[in-house]
Amino acid sequence: MEYLLTKLLILLSFRTKHRFCSVHKNISLAIIFPLLLLSQNILWAQLKQVAAIEIPKNNKSEESVSVLPLGKDGLLFTIEKYGMFNRDGMQWTFQKYNTDLHLEWNTNLSISHDYELQMSFQNKEYLFWLFTIPESPKINIVRLDIVRGEIDEFKGELPSIIDISFFKVLSNTAFLGGNYFDKPVVASFTFFNQKSKVLHGLYDDRLEISALEIDEKRTELNVIVKERRKGKCGLVIQTYSYEGKSLRTIHVPDKEGNSLSFISGKMLSLNDKESLLVGNFSNNCNEFSKGLYLTRLEEGIEKNTNIIKFADFKNFFSFMSPKRQEKLKEKIEQKKKEGKDPNFSYKLLVHNLLETDKGAVLVAEIYYTLPKNYNAFNTTLRSSFKNGENKDDYRFTHAVICEFDKEGNLLWDNALVMDNIESGELVEQVQVSTLQDRWLMAYFKKGEVHLQQIKGNQTISEIEIFEIKRDSTSKPDEDASVAAWYNQNFLVWGKRRLETDARFVDAPREVFYLRKLSYSSQKDEKGQ
Repeated sequence: MEYLLTKLLILLSFRTKHRFCSVHKNISLAIIFPLLLLSQNILWAQLKQVAAIEIPKNNKSEESVSVLPLGKDGLLFTIEKYGMFNRDGMQWTFQKYNTDLHLEWNTNLSISHDYELQMSFQNKEYLFWLFTIPESPKINIVRLDIVRGEIDEFKGELPSIIDISFFKVLSNTAFLGGNYFDKPVVASFTFFNQKSKVLHGLYDDRLEISALEIDEKRTELNVIVKERRKGKCGLVIQTYSYEGKSLRTIHVPDKEGNSLSFISGKMLSLNDKESLLVGNFSNNCNEFSKGLYLTRLEEGIEKNTNIIKFADFKNFFSFMSPKRQEKLKEKIEQKKKEGKDPNFSYKLLVHNLLETDKGAVLVAEIYYTLPKNYNAFNTTLRSSFKNGENKDDYRFTHAVICEFDKEGNLLWDNALVMDNIESGELVEQVQVSTLQDRWLMAYFKKGEVHLQQIKGNQTISEIEIFEIKRDSTSKPDEDASVAAWYNQNFLVWGKRRLETDARFVDAPREVFYLRKLSYSSQKDEKGQ
């Protein structure tokens, strides 16, 4: 690009020196100024490294790493070590770093080989890990103090063996949700006395747990349940106190004869009285949604629900080519004139809500499933996953982002084209961060970070692509991991092989690398 611009500048300079008429000069300027602006965007927009660390990998043990961004509080770097034949159990090393990647504390944890890690949970003060012994009601919950690095363990038993799918902690009580003989159940486990009990009102084969939502402002647990009765589907919110006492039951939507089926729900507490419930809906009981809904709850009572169909969004179909978008818009307008309802169905992966000054921002990724090829090799691979699951791959077309006010009204919407990125797991691909009054939306694909700036309905920039390499000489690292951190800063981590001297047998052959990347553009640097 720079080369072409240089050639163009030379050519225009030559023509000007030979006294081309003013019309040609004006045409030349009309051509060059947009190109110069494009060049500045390319030259100045960057995702640059501002800090980095490397940790040698032990050659004698199997190790894996994970990184948990903690916003402006820093990050937690975790190394899991597995001894030969797993006789030594799991050895964990936790390292807390600040935002400059300086080490604040280091601590270790050993877990007996009898236990298996199920899932984790994080709040503002602690990280929690849930371990269970297979085919046993015994559990072990590990609590790590993020500030001081202190570790506590709470061992006990559940009332029965539960197939656990949800794990949340409210103050000194853990709540575990799952199934017992194909019926939903939620159990509480108190850290003080290591006692557990089952919460009432959920053990019903017409119910399915969708989510456990913690409301720390009111010290309540909201169990969001899918309900199917007499061919109709909806959501039920069962609210419990910190002690596990049933407080109220809410059916949404609560209007009689409403044909809508709410598929999922994410809750956000606005204050001591008000909450928002946001998710996707369908016209029947399947998983293909027709749009988004937002319900405002006051003292646990539904005040109003806004329904937003995909055709009502301004930018939902931006993953299509401009020509296809134009034809689709014409089709939508024609159906509206005929009094018909434009009908679109998609699968959505809905993120947790992000609280804003005006209300909340919702991000949802649109995807569809790709059945795996059933051969012996894939069957062997799948057997290593829990319960033999992971039967499908997933392809993501685009992500929508929209903001609602506290009354449930849609303020704006925008979208990020995801270039049909594929994943073997149904997990969030898009990372969302902020830069002044803009939102940064990014995803990682084949060693590259794809990043776009948006501001409300406006797209500030085209998608920018930045390569992530293990070192300056290697190819893009397709195995790297990327996460939004705070403001315009991102984290990237992975493994890097070292060139070692064969005379030193114990010298590390690999290192874990961790880098802090900061996004900036010419406009941002001028404003600093």
